[in-house]
Amino acid sequence: MERTCQYPVKRKGENMLIEGLKCINCGEIFPQEPKFFVCPKCGFEKIGGITVFKGITEVVYNYEEIKETVSKKLFSKRPFNALRYRELLGFQKKEKLITLGEGGTPLLKSQKLAKKFKVKNLLLKIEAQNPTGSFKDRESLLAVNKALQFGKKSVSCVSSGNAAASLSAYAARAGLNCFVFMPSTASKGKIFQCSVHGAKTFLVDGIYEEIFEVYLEAVKNLDIFEACPGHNRFRVEGDKTIAYEICEQLGWRAPEWIIDNVGNGTHLYGMWKGFKELNNLGLIDNLPKMVATGPVNGAPIVDGFKRCEVKPLESCGESVAEGLIGRWSYDAPLALKALKESKGNAEYVSDKEILEAMSSLARLEGVFAEPSGSACIAALPKLVETGIIDKKDEVVCLITGNGLKDPRSGRKISKNPISVPLDIEAIKRLLKQTNS
Repeated sequence: MERTCQYPVKRKGENMLIEGLKCINCGEIFPQEPKFFVCPKCGFEKIGGITVFKGITEVVYNYEEIKETVSKKLFSKRPFNALRYRELLGFQKKEKLITLGEGGTPLLKSQKLAKKFKVKNLLLKIEAQNPTGSFKDRESLLAVNKALQFGKKSVSCVSSGNAAASLSAYAARAGLNCFVFMPSTASKGKIFQCSVHGAKTFLVDGIYEEIFEVYLEAVKNLDIFEACPGHNRFRVEGDKTIAYEICEQLGWRAPEWIIDNVGNGTHLYGMWKGFKELNNLGLIDNLPKMVATGPVNGAPIVDGFKRCEVKPLESCGESVAEGLIGRWSYDAPLALKALKESKGNAEYVSDKEILEAMSSLARLEGVFAEPSGSACIAALPKLVETGIIDKKDEVVCLITGNGLKDPRSGRKISKNPISVPLDIEAIKRLLKQTNS
């Protein structure tokens, strides 16, 4: 039940499209300020040294006002990118925003991969074509513009790689200082992305959760806009735009299934929220079933779904899918809510299966994705074989990150190049041999 708030949720001149930040536990609504990313009443608890947010909040909107403003016709008049749906993100029509042209990514109809897995309707949403090579750009759109709205001069986050690379680029575009903290084992491509954009890039020995726990204490009371996935409540709003685009690309309807690569769970829940919004606004008539997939060595959301229990893992191993592996997913409560509400599912995948999927995606569809962006492809045949997904169902797989971010994994599935002398006959001979 929604409770009356003791805080002034609306202030004079404030954006009337947004109601505030609502606690998913007690229902109280707070002002849209960083100090209310976690409900001060419900707070958090520590389980095995990991922070579990009991009072996660989420952005709630004045949907009656939005409904009077938005329409399919209005969207169709705008460029096909994330800001096509600006009102649904809480941005005013003429509000000036920092953008790199994120969104508007292709929804490719798969032919060869679909045939390999014996499914009739497989579509690939290529999020790897975002400006910095991952879906995180949609989240950075929200994080950086909110930082500017709050008058902040600096932003920071902890990341396995992609969120940091994206935040670095958007901070550079906005003229903000940027501080990013990453595991020292992060892919060099992602590390260099941060550095080249001028971010202060800190490498820390430890897994994501260990770094996050220390960082969150360190950043308290500093004049820095904290922008971590799973904590900053505006980020999830950017992920809604994937759902909007998919529905519009399909002629304003949702597919039967969405298979997502899941780490913190922010992305999965953001899409589900987006689908529900379109349905509630009368822009689509159906909703998809959501599927979470993650590495067998550490996927808390998959584990939570299968065990019907939401808590951090006691430990996790290593995985080629560095963006998915972990002991805990800070948005796990929201992600599991999405799986339950959508009557969805969750599936583990091994590193071997991920690399095979990565190879098949590249060789059969011409799409080079990093391991963390390929797990959904590895999960698909399992879901079909077990009968969870029917071979006739329409399925959208989210290809969330570009393979160039992790060339080390790319080398694992590649044949060595052939050295050839600078000689016409030698080249001709090799072409005949390899073309036979």
